[in-house]
Amino acid sequence: MDAIITAKNISKSYGSQAAVKDLSLEIQRGEFFGFLGPNGAGKTTTIRMLTGILPPDQGEIIIQGKNHTQRKDIAKMIGVIPESRGFYHWMTGEEYLHFFAQLYGIIKPERTISQLLKQVGLLERKRAKIATYSRGMKQRLGLARALINGPKILFLDEPTLGLDPQGQEDIQKLLKTLNHEGVTIFFSSHLLPEVSALCSRIGIINHGKLIALGTLSELQEQTQSKGSLKDIFLALTGQHD
Repeated sequence: MDAIITAKNISKSYGSQAAVKDLSLEIQRGEFFGFLGPNGAGKTTTIRMLTGILPPDQGEIIIQGKNHTQRKDIAKMIGVIPESRGFYHWMTGEEYLHFFAQLYGIIKPERTISQLLKQVGLLERKRAKIATYSRGMKQRLGLARALINGPKILFLDEPTLGLDPQGQEDIQKLLKTLNHEGVTIFFSSHLLPEVSALCSRIGIINHGKLIALGTLSELQEQTQSKGSLKDIFLALTGQHD
């Protein structure tokens, strides 16, 4: 087994409120990993620790051989689409990607930018102001931004949230292609059918603790359930349909 992401007993609190509690997790190279939990379960805090945005209060994180204290090295290897996306609406899509390419020190990025815009279906709108983009177009641009440095690992926090069915399908197809090309994907979503269709393995977090981990069939076996991922999720988290 070749772990590309390792979290060892990580915890994070905000004041007296524990957001993540003693969480340990390994993601293998090339996995399409699904991360599920109710609102406030600790998903976003976990992703922020794994991506170096937040330091853990305790525990250790290793990303492709780099300890979480080596934030600059980790940033070069990963791509991130956070739940809250920051866009500079006065820029065009092309200018926006060029700005991030400069941050990564990419020399003459024009070819890379054109390829990415084509890949996410925005090439014809590259000179349009981001202010004129629909929500789905901004999601696509955010994905292009996450890919600008050619990352080996992609962290996604609700990447299809608010998209229409066609937009969801387009993003899903692109993510499948990236995964087939060898990109490891850490995918947080509340859309359970989407996770079932895309992810090779699934982790479920509740009240800051990892409460289940495995393939869909393994989760069914663990919970003695023959139902869908939705049924397993509801049973494990105590949620009601």
